Amino acid sequence: KQWYQRRVAITAGGRSSTLAVPFVAVIVFALLPFGLIFVMVSGDGYDQINPNNRNKMSGNRLALPIAGYVAFLVVLILFAVCTKFDSDTVLTMGGVNNTERQIVSSSAGHMMGSYGMMMDATAMCVMGFGFLYAFCRKYTWGGISLNFFICGLCFLWCQVCTCIITSIFEGEFVKTEVNIASLISADLVTAAVLITFGVVYGFVSPCQLIVICLIEPIAMKLNEHIVVKNLHTSDAGGSILTHAFGAFFGLGLTLGLGTKPAHIPAENRLTNYMSDTFAMVGSIVLWMFWPSFNGALLYNDITVQQRVVVNTYLAICASCVVAFVTSSLVHKGKFNMLEIQNATLAGGVSIGMSCSFNVDPWVPVLIGGLAGALSSVGYAKIAGFLENLGVMDSAGATQLHGIPGIFGALAAGIVVVASTNNQYFSANTQWATADDNTNGKQFGMIIASIFCTVAISFTCGALNGLLIRIPFCDRVNKQLLIDEGPYFEIEGGCSDSETPLEVMEVKA
Repeated sequence: KQWYQRRVAITAGGRSSTLAVPFVAVIVFALLPFGLIFVMVSGDGYDQINPNNRNKMSGNRLALPIAGYVAFLVVLILFAVCTKFDSDTVLTMGGVNNTERQIVSSSAGHMMGSYGMMMDATAMCVMGFGFLYAFCRKYTWGGISLNFFICGLCFLWCQVCTCIITSIFEGEFVKTEVNIASLISADLVTAAVLITFGVVYGFVSPCQLIVICLIEPIAMKLNEHIVVKNLHTSDAGGSILTHAFGAFFGLGLTLGLGTKPAHIPAENRLTNYMSDTFAMVGSIVLWMFWPSFNGALLYNDITVQQRVVVNTYLAICASCVVAFVTSSLVHKGKFNMLEIQNATLAGGVSIGMSCSFNVDPWVPVLIGGLAGALSSVGYAKIAGFLENLGVMDSAGATQLHGIPGIFGALAAGIVVVASTNNQYFSANTQWATADDNTNGKQFGMIIASIFCTVAISFTCGALNGLLIRIPFCDRVNKQLLIDEGPYFEIEGGCSDSETPLEVMEVKA
């Protein structure tokens, strides 16, 4: 209480609550050098014991139950303190002696109109990412089920994180109003955590995942507040707020954790026909529902929402076509399934920031097509280059979310500069003209938002990687990276039909 009183006093005295921004940045960047020194002197964050049985779990087998119950208890207590239902959800009595229940009628622009889109976005997180992460034959169950676990925890925890970050910047305690809009916002935040999971796919234990799920949403909400409220950058589809943030947080996490490509047993990087089929189903689910993911929060402006849906649809169709063609070109007339599963979706990532812009239909087609080609080439060429540098990204999230997300923000900046009516799309989803906001200044804000997002995500990810090295967290054995054996009761074993992930091709 005294802390909030001091914050209110500071704000009343003329200093903006945005003083929290440099304060947090200084603390984070001051801790990073010490963390990197720790990485160099402590090796990696993996168990060195040579296992006799891939189904035997090393470490403290009670670590996950204890961490899970404690995390749930913390979420439950903070949920009671930090959240409330909005006015349309709470039962209201009226009439004679307040004995009649008041009925709230639906109206144009009401958030319940986005319920279908909210469920589409949720299906993307649970089913789309889940099946997409079934691509490794020894981590099919792990990819699907741990993805499900992340969704359940993050959907709840995001409501608490919104209250924490809003209260810090507002200088007073502000409870989160739980409604359809807040659930959609939780979907966007959860998607970033799932993208990070793709980077460290098979490198972290379920216990370590709990720590990641509790930290990354706070960091993302902090970055979102700075980008949207302070830099006034609109990113309706989350090109940088969701996709780039999740990818670079994951890369920072691998740095802090000490993950190297050489640590992974070659046989654990294999895929088979069935696992790739599951992954392709996930890609199709993501492709179908991506317009809803980008436009769900814009229920208060049907014109903007329709524009978002149409632009996203055009962009993701274009990326699908160009990704297939580019994959065939790069691989001498054959399709690479890893690229088909991922690069076809790059249009939805890249159009996220500019999907709400009032542009001609050919613009999203161009952006989506370029993103599809960029992502496909990234999987074919850049992924191997990064591995040679010692950077490991299991699911190739950098090529699907990181690079296309940055590209999408740059494309949005070019669209802003090329605009002839000196209008910009502000963060509150309404077109506006401001005397002090020129096309050039808005472009500068977008560039600043990119640097801010990359810096916060990578730094927080590296610190998170250091944190999950704590002895209490059960760590993955080096010989069991990308292996679900220690975490599941497996009776039938794995299929003997296997092909290397990086060379699996299907004739056109």
